[in-house]
Amino acid sequence: MGTPVLPNPLNTMPVQKDWIDYNGHMNDAYYALVFSRSLDRMMEALGLDTHDRTRDSLTIYTLTLTVHYLREAHEGETLFVEGRVLDHDEKRVRVWMSMRRENGEECAQSEQVLLCVDQSGDKPRGAPFPPAVLARLREAHRAQQHEPTPAAAGRGISLQKRS
Repeated sequence: MGTPVLPNPLNTMPVQKDWIDYNGHMNDAYYALVFSRSLDRMMEALGLDTHDRTRDSLTIYTLTLTVHYLREAHEGETLFVEGRVLDHDEKRVRVWMSMRRENGEECAQSEQVLLCVDQSGDKPRGAPFPPAVLARLREAHRAQQHEPTPAAAGRGISLQKRS
C-alpha cells in the first residue's frame, strides 16, 4: 500500500482571539474559513495547487457548501480537519470534512460540491479535471469508499425531524 493521496489531517489550525464572537466561542464564519483552508490543502494533494492552476488555467468553484456546527470551539484550541472524497465525476467532486479538537471531539462537519473551471477563455466555464487530477480523485475515493457515508452527508436543510 502506497502513500495516501490525502494527508491526515488535512490541516491543523489554532483558534485565534479575533475569531471569537459575542457568545464567547468561535464565530460561524471562521468555521467556514478553517474548512476553506483545509479544502485548499486537499486540492493541493489532488494536483490543483497554485502552480498547476496557473499553468492550466483551471481552478475550482464551490457550488454547494454546508457546515454542520456540533460543538463550540474556543480561543487557543487547536483544530484538526480530516477530509475525504465522497463522490466525483469528470468535472465535479463532492467532499466531506470533519473538524476535531485535540481530544478527538468533533466540532463541525462540512460537505462541499466543487466544479473544475477553465478560466482561459472570455468567461469561466465548467471543464473536465486534468487526467492526473482525475486519477488522484479516483484513488482518494477508492481509498476511503469502504468507510460508511457520514450520517449528515447529502442532507438538505429542514425544520422537520427525520426518522
